[in-house]
This record gives sequence, structure tokens and C-alpha cells, in this order.
Amino acid sequence: MFKPSLLAIAAAMLASPAFADPVILEPVQVTAGRLPEPGFELPQPLTVLDAEAIDKKSPQVMAELLRGEAGVYFQQTGPGQGMAIVRGLKGAEVLHLVDGFRLNNAFFRTAPSQYIALVDPWNIEQLEVLRGPYATLYGPDAMGGVIQIRTPEARFEGSEVGYRTEAKLHYGSADLAKIGRVSHAVGNDRLSVSGGYTTASYGNRQIGGDQGQSADGQGNIRFGDTVGPGEYTSRAYDLKSLWAPTASDELMLSLQYFDVPDGFFRYNEMVPGSKPITGSNPARAQSVYFNSREFYHLRWRHTAPLGFIDSLEAHLGRQVIDDDRYDLLRNLTRQEREKNRSTLDGFTLAARSALGGAQQLSYGIELYRDAVKSAKYRSDAGGPFNPNSPSTGFKSRFPNGARSDNFGVYLSDAWRFAPDWLLDVGGRVNQTSTELPAAPESDRAVAGKIDNTDYSAQLGLRYAITPNLAWASNLGRGYRAPNINDLAQVGDRAGGRVVVANTGLKPESLLSADTGLKFRGGSLAGEATLFYARYEDRITLINPAVPNGEQGCTEADGCAQNQNIAEATYYGFEGALRYRLLPKLLARATLNYTWAEQKNGGLTEPGNRVPPLNGLLALAWQPLAKVELEPSLWFNDSQHRLDSADRADNRIAEGGTAGFAVLNLAGRWSVGENLRLQLMGENLLDKSYREHASGIDARGRGVSLTLEAAF
Repeated sequence: MFKPSLLAIAAAMLASPAFADPVILEPVQVTAGRLPEPGFELPQPLTVLDAEAIDKKSPQVMAELLRGEAGVYFQQTGPGQGMAIVRGLKGAEVLHLVDGFRLNNAFFRTAPSQYIALVDPWNIEQLEVLRGPYATLYGPDAMGGVIQIRTPEARFEGSEVGYRTEAKLHYGSADLAKIGRVSHAVGNDRLSVSGGYTTASYGNRQIGGDQGQSADGQGNIRFGDTVGPGEYTSRAYDLKSLWAPTASDELMLSLQYFDVPDGFFRYNEMVPGSKPITGSNPARAQSVYFNSREFYHLRWRHTAPLGFIDSLEAHLGRQVIDDDRYDLLRNLTRQEREKNRSTLDGFTLAARSALGGAQQLSYGIELYRDAVKSAKYRSDAGGPFNPNSPSTGFKSRFPNGARSDNFGVYLSDAWRFAPDWLLDVGGRVNQTSTELPAAPESDRAVAGKIDNTDYSAQLGLRYAITPNLAWASNLGRGYRAPNINDLAQVGDRAGGRVVVANTGLKPESLLSADTGLKFRGGSLAGEATLFYARYEDRITLINPAVPNGEQGCTEADGCAQNQNIAEATYYGFEGALRYRLLPKLLARATLNYTWAEQKNGGLTEPGNRVPPLNGLLALAWQPLAKVELEPSLWFNDSQHRLDSADRADNRIAEGGTAGFAVLNLAGRWSVGENLRLQLMGENLLDKSYREHASGIDARGRGVSLTLEAAF
């Protein structure tokens, strides 16, 4: 159980008066508004991790970088998977961008998914989270917020050709992590080329205490201090070129690739948590995912006036995500193989124009097309499994050849109508057209075309109380059109559910309001925000929803189907603080709380997978010029507010998730200008814990060593 005294510590830190000499904490430049600007100047609440903060972390997956940050919660279904929950919303309810291009695709789920983890966490320069519906500039799905992932760009000064090489090595004892990355860049102020390669391997995870569980491959569970199967490897390649043909033009060409060549296991399908795995389909002895992501990206920036336009930025990109998997059932008599591919092509054009010195217009268009290929094969429906036996086509997860087109146009106006006041108002109209072809191999898919046109709007207000203290409030409407996963996913799902399509789904919408303070200057920086959101027509998988004999359902107990829930309500608090206690002592603290309730017909219950009260306390002390020590305490309260899906989820303990507090200690030594060592003791008290709704226990006591070198 979470101890109330921890809250007192957090409150004391947030309320302590400054007593140190002033040390200015510099503002962070963010691209949330599509062009770099200080986050302190924006009305919207922001969470930002810059390169220095990222370098201090050792993530297994990208979203783990956001653990303990303001307004964000990390959930992990199993090794190689993980996502960020923003203000209680997750998956497709949050828009994810990589260098300004959408990561969300047509089969993104509103539940935990592994697609967010297909970005190399060791090749990120900055992470930005806009909390709240910021759909005006970025379009559908930006309801809970926008997560912007920025990868490094090699820039050099002067006409002389320069170069730099960087290498990173990491070892972690708790999950036998072995990671290596090397990158090289060469160029001058006109042209640069950079590239890198990352390889990572993980073993079974050591968890806290002396209790663990793992599968033996024969359907049995053994206990020990590790959990498995969790072994997997990943690899990533990246290449980026910057060319400035003129003083006001820049072209960027980028290639990113990430894959898990040997596959990884969906842990919670293999090993039961606090409840046994139930349903007509038994838990699988092997359920392995082979995922990859390719990303090709061309960007043009123009920073000189073009008539009415002051600056212009265009993006052209293609993202290909492969979600291949195979399931070998416990009786070892049948193998199912799936191949699912999303090919997302996109073009965006964003412009800015100044109207005098008081108004800044941002406007543009977006076009995205997502084509889905899907196939499923089943071998040896009876008798011993033979890997060389022929396969036959079987109900594919999605209609093969389905397509989704998105077109959006937006306008936003940042108006300083008085010296200390900023009004940020904007709107967007977006059309989504989804085509579902006939699927002869599936008796549950529905052919047809679904068109949705909806709007997003925002109103932000910022008042500078002093140069270092600002009050900000926002009102916004975001929406999400049903995607191919919502409309036409069919076939077997975990827990014995069989899903039928529903082409009558309506778009979801969310109306949100927040208000709070931003402060920066002297020895103090941070923000504190209260928020409220009302979610309408939320799409949720209902089981059972369709009786046998209706809509192609042939299951005796009925079939599951995605349907629009009437409404859900969220409110909460999120805060972050950086406080320079002494010239060489910096304190950090975060505190997050989200409460949610949803109504479905006549049933009222808590929100689904809502994070508990959580936060972080850390002290960074520099006893010597090149040495830094950082103890940190990350804590969660218990979470007993569960909806019916949470109560049936074997990942969540009976009655809810227990609270915990985890103590870590990091030491960093800058050996020279080009070499740094970091030694971290993780979970020093060997706490056995599981983050709420995660499918695997967190790492137990362990030691990690990271070496960074530049040449």
C-alpha cells in the first residue's frame, strides 16, 4: 500500500520557499506548434525531455522514457512492448508523431499496443507531450494529447568539413540488457550526412522479491525470481541528410528502420497474472510477434517571406509497419500465422504568416492514405503439428486491401491583443473515408465505404502575471474517426472472444478544459494544471454484443463487437517542478492524478485502465565538477477503481493494483569532454511491483552501466 507520508514529502517539495542564489533555468525550445518556440510561452501544458534528460535514462522501449513525467503514465504488456497513457487516454486516443509525421495507423488500437515501441529509443533527441486535445494543428486522434518524437539532426558550423562519431554501450543486470549503438556524421553548414545502427538483446527479467513465474513451453508454470519467456533482440538503422541550397531553404531526407527479427512473446497470453487465463481458447504455449517499421521522410523548410507567407514547411513520407505473428496452441496440434501490413503515405504543408507584430497565423493541409494488407493461415487443424505441412487461408484479422484516406485543413491564430495577454484560437475540418473490400475468406467482414467529416477546435488564453509567472487556460474539442481496427477487425481475440465487424460506428469526440500556472525564473521552474474532459461516443469492444445467428456470428455464446459507449468523464491534476536548492543541487518532482467514470447504457462504472496517483522525487547533486549523483523515488498509490474489463483482465490483480515506492540511485562521471560513464542501482529495495494494467512485473534490484563516447 502506498504510504501517505510520500504525499507529504511531495507537497513539502512543491511548497518549499527558495533560499538559494538565483540560477536561471533556461526555457526549452519545442516544436509543438510546428516551429521551434519556448514552451513557457505557449498556453498549452507541456512535458518535455531534452537530449540531456534522455541520455540519463536506459529505456527498453521508447515510452519508458516518459515514466514518472508530468501527465504521462507508462504501461507495459510484456517485453518489447509499452505505451504512454496521457490523462487516462491511450493507444489511438493519443496522436504519436515522429519528426512531424504520423505514427498512428489504420489498425492502431485504443488498447495497449506494441507499435509505439517500433521507434529506436536510443536515437531520440527530444520528446514532447502536449497534454490535452491539440487536434487543430495535428488532426484526428489528438484527444488525450500529442507525443512528438524528434530524432537527432547533424549540424555543423562553417564551410570546412567536420565529422563526429558517437558510441553508446549499455548493460543491465535485471533483464540481461546488452545494447550498443554507433553513429557517425560528416558535413559542413551546407550539407551533412549522418547514420547510425543500434542492436539490443534482452533476457528473462529478474523481478523484485523472491516470487516470479515463467512458462516451460508445455503449458506449465514454474516459479522463481525471473519471469519469461522474455528473451528478444531488436535492431535499428537510421540515415539522415541535411542540405541547405540557399540561406533560407533546407531539405532533409531521412530513413529509419526498426525490427524484432526473432520475434517477441505476448507475455500475458503465456503466463497468468493474479487470475487464471480463461475462455474457450486456452492460453498459448507460444504466441510470437514479428514486428518491423520502415520510415522514409522528406522535409523542406523555407524561412524567407513568400508574399503573404513568412515561413513554409512541407513533409512527404511513407511508413510501413508489419505486424506478423504466429500462435501455436497448447495442445501443439495447430499453428496460426498472420501477416498484417499498414502502408501509410502522407503529405503535409504548414505555413506561418505574421499580421503586424501582434498576430501569428498558422495554417496548412494534410493528406494521408493508409492501405492495409492482411492474411491468416492455419496449419494442421488436427493431429500432431508438422511445420512442413501446407497451410490454408483462414479469416484474416482485417479485410485485405482495406484503405483509409484522411484530408484535413486547419487555421490557428496566436494573437497578443494586449501586452501581457495571448489568445490562441484555431479550428480544423477533417474528412476520413474508409473503404472495406469484400473478403471471401471471411464470413464476418463487411464490404462498404464509410465517410466521416468532423471538426476540431481550440481556445487558449495565457496571461503573464509577471515575466516569470503565467496563468494559462485551454478549451478544446478533439475527435477520432473509427479506423479499420474499429470498423472491421474480425476473428478470434484473446480471452476466447470472437469479433464481428461494425460499420455503423460514429466518430468519438472529446471536450476538454484545463487551467493552471507556468513558472520559470531564478531557481524555480515548472507548471501545475487542473483538467476536465468529457468523452462522447467512445468506441469499446463489448463482449458479448451480437447474439448467435446475427451479423454473421456463429458462436453459441455470442460475439464481441466494437460499439460507441455513451460517455466518459475524466478530471485530474498534473504538476512538475524543478528547483535549484543550491548551485550544485537540483530537485525535481512530479505529481499526477486522474479520476474517470464511464457510462454504457444503464451501467455506470470507473474508467478503463486509469492510472493511479503517481509521482517522482529526485535530487541531482554535483559534489565534484565532473561527478553527479541522483537518488530518485518513483511512487504509485493503489488503484482499486476498476471497470468490468479491468476486473476480467488477468494482468490486473483481484481487487486492483497495489501501491509501491521504488528507490533508484544513479552516478554519472564525465571522464572528459568526450567520455561519460553512468552507473545506476535500480530498485535498490528489491520491491516486487507491477505498474497498473501492465502484463509483466517490473524489474527487481539490478545494476546497469552505460558508457557514452564521442570522437
